[in-house]
Amino acid sequence: MFVVEDSESYLYLIQNAFSGRQEEIRWELTVATDGEEAFRLLFEEEEKDVPLPDLILLDWNLSKMSGNEVLRRVKGRHKLRRIPVLVFSSSETDEDIYAAYGDCANGYITKPRDVDLLAAIVKSIKNSGLP
Repeated sequence: MFVVEDSESYLYLIQNAFSGRQEEIRWELTVATDGEEAFRLLFEEEEKDVPLPDLILLDWNLSKMSGNEVLRRVKGRHKLRRIPVLVFSSSETDEDIYAAYGDCANGYITKPRDVDLLAAIVKSIKNSGLP
């Protein structure tokens, strides 16, 4: 899984939830902490013809390049567009949600503030049939 998150506290919660208490939700994570780094890493993986991530968990409000721009660029690349992208944002505005789906996000999840709720969301992502 490829995680794009610029908040240290949420990144910590995400990493703990994905490598946490329950063995069935352990995933290997690649992390980018801003939009430019995310696209650079994804572009390098695409160009090197190495296995691409099974899923991208994308923060919407990023530094250097917005989550919206990262999403548009990912979905505009032939190989990358096949990767499911879940937007993971603190924003609950209809404008952001519509923009994400308009740019082909596969889902939009509002960030929880509770680690147990985050773990439950992670487990539901894992059980949803996504890779």
